[in-house]
Formats: sequence, C-alpha cells, structure tokens
Amino acid sequence: MSDFLGDIIPLIDLDSSKGPSTADRLIDELKLDVCSLIAGPLATREAEVRQIMRQVLERGSDALIEIARRFDDPNFTHERLTVTRDEMKSAHDEIARTNPNAIHALRRSIAQVREYQTNLLPQLESQFDRGGLKLGWRYTAIDRVGLYVPGGKASYPSSLIMLAVPAQVAKVREIVVTTPAGAHGENALLLAAAHELSIQTMYRIGGPAAIMAMAAGIDPIGGPVDQICGPGNDYVQLAKRLVSGAVGVDGFYGPSEIVVLADASADAACVAADLLAQAEHNPGRCFLLCDAREIAERIVVEIGRQLETAGRREAIERALREKSAIIIAGEWSKLLEMSDRLAAEHVSIQTRDPRGTLGRIRHAGAAFLGRYSPVAAGDYVAGPSHTLPTNTTARFGGGVSVFNFLKRSSVVEYDHASLRRDAAAIAEMASLEGLDAHAKSVTVRA
Repeated sequence: MSDFLGDIIPLIDLDSSKGPSTADRLIDELKLDVCSLIAGPLATREAEVRQIMRQVLERGSDALIEIARRFDDPNFTHERLTVTRDEMKSAHDEIARTNPNAIHALRRSIAQVREYQTNLLPQLESQFDRGGLKLGWRYTAIDRVGLYVPGGKASYPSSLIMLAVPAQVAKVREIVVTTPAGAHGENALLLAAAHELSIQTMYRIGGPAAIMAMAAGIDPIGGPVDQICGPGNDYVQLAKRLVSGAVGVDGFYGPSEIVVLADASADAACVAADLLAQAEHNPGRCFLLCDAREIAERIVVEIGRQLETAGRREAIERALREKSAIIIAGEWSKLLEMSDRLAAEHVSIQTRDPRGTLGRIRHAGAAFLGRYSPVAAGDYVAGPSHTLPTNTTARFGGGVSVFNFLKRSSVVEYDHASLRRDAAAIAEMASLEGLDAHAKSVTVRA
C-alpha cells in the first residue's frame, strides 16, 4: 500500500493499536464540553465579548458606531445603521437587470424552503378527553425574533433565507435582521434577498454588539427581541450564550463540518467534491469514514485531481491537513459508532444501501443519501435550513426550523366531576410536600 494518504488528510486506522486513542483525541478536540467553556480557549475570549456588550448596554448607538468603525468600516456613520427598504429594492432591481438568473435562484430557494417548513408545521392546537378532563396543547408564534446573518469574509443571502423563511412560516409578528457593516458596502445579493423576503427591519450591526443590541433592545432596534437565531464566529456564539435565558437562542455553532460514510460502491469524484466543498468554508472540517484503505485511496487521488482547479486551494489544503481525518475500520459497526461520536452537522451516506445505513446511526444534523444528494443542495435549495448543530451537538440538537419560532403551551380544563376524581390525589401530594394552600385550592372547588 502507498503511504500518501496522511500527506493530504491525517489517517486514523481504528483496527491498529493506536487508532482508538487517536480517535478519542479527535473527539475531545471537537466536543464543545463544559471544560472548554469554563477553562478552554473560548473562556479566554469571554472577557472581550463582555466588554463589547457592556459598552453597547451603557452607551447605546454611540457604542454601535464606534464598534462598527473598529471592526468593520472605519468610515461608518449613524446614517448607515438602518438598511432602508429603498436600499433593498435598489439592490434587487440592479441585480434583476444585470443578472436575472440570480433572482430566479433566490426565488427558487425561498419557495422550496417555504414548502419544506410549511410541511413541517405542526398542528397548532390539539386535545384529548380524559372523562370530562380536557387536556391539550397549543403552539403560538414568538412575537419578535432577531436573526443574525454573518458577514466579514463573505456575505450569505442563503443564511438569511434559511432563518427568515421558517420564522415567516411560523407567523412571527416581527423579524429583526442584523448583519455586519461592510467597508465596501454589503453584498447586494443579501439586500436583494431581503427584498424578496419582504424584510421590514434590517440593521448594519455585527458581532457581539448585534447580539447585545437585539437582546436589550438598544436604539435603533426599538425594543428587545424574544429569540435570537443565526450562525457566526466564536465571539457571536459566546455573546449568544451570555444572553441565553434572558432571550431564547437557537444553538451555538462552530466551523462547518461533514462526515462521509463510503464503501466500495461510492463514486470517488462525488465524495471528493463534497469534501472539498466543505473544506473551502475556511475553516471547514471533513471526516471520511471507509471500510477499506483502497476506497480512501481512490477518493484522495480524486481530491488531488480536483484541487488543481480549486479556487480556494490554500484554505482547502489547510482544512484537510489541520481540521480533518480519514478514519478506516474493517467493521462497519466501528465506523457507525464513530459517526455517532462525531455527531456531525452534515452526514453524507455513500454506501450500497444509504437508507439502511441511515437507520443504523442516531446523530446527524442533516443526512444526505446517495450519489445524487450533494450537501450543497441542502445549503441552498433543497428545503431544510442549513443552520445546523456542529461540534458534536447533533447529539442533542437539530437544525433551525419552524419549531424554533413556536412555543408550546399546555391547556388544562377540568369539569366538576373530573376534578372530584383527582382531588384526593392532588390534596395528598400537596400535603406530603407541606403545601396546605395548594390542597385547599382544590378542596374548595371539589
């Protein structure tokens, strides 16, 4: 066998004596655990995040301007804080004139995400009857949500779509969008997408300052939001963690990642393309899980071939070398266990029986089955949101959906007879806990 695999992507052989321990270290590096939050690299950044957020809380929009000048645009002014509807329309009209295909792509994405989220929408009210006791639940929309759309290295209209459409399907009353100011102006596509979505309220605020402004309702936000959703860098995620509880948050996101499960039936060119697409996120993390070294070699040869024409070659090579791994095991049970331990944002299943393989794993932010299901389809037009759990948090979380913008309430309605049936048990439980007034509130009715 050749030894070139590790030159491009680090190799872990689970069947060797050192393989399992190496895999354990990999999981430890990925996992966003309590230790890393309290004493790890993230904790060292928290002081800076708190300082920014405190400035916003104490000095309002003046602090927003200063922070924008420091991090985004040295010439930023108060007048640019609010993105006007005219600016959105102007950007949309210009793109419609110069690149109508872009508008068609935005509309297709919006329509198909809306279709998916509408089908996901739960029955908003339901109940059952327990002999005169009516028990039920109802879903109601959150009143006001803040959506954070990242900027900086790039601008992502797809992120706005994937956040705003689920909120609209849930019938959120007011949607507030923030995105960092650009020294050379925003990506016009982002403003065009906002126009297509009929976004009414959008501000040029980025980073922890945006999270604090939305959570506290700093001018010009016009009052606090009830929920904040959206991706962003470590500083944005730390800010979300600090306001969590005062407002709802969707999750805490790290670098984008993919796990590919591939057997001998996998198309090497397709697998390589998916790995390269993830690696170009800069940073991106890629994990290729194969049951034979020969399969991995075919895919890595194809990676080398496709890299020759890759636009972001330097970033891709760095991600493959420093943030990725090939994991090989002779038994599929070991690979499936590793996939669940990685609990990745994207899991691409390239096996003879993709659906059968899916049935054997438990954790995936989003699963893509078979040769004709590239992850990029999920990024843009398939329908599910691409804002997904990372850093092994698919163990307990899922992607942003209409459910993030709904809250569930229970509904209890006794009649006299049904309360009398439960009264003795309620009064006894209350008495056992020393809460006589609780018991009295029942017996006075029964």
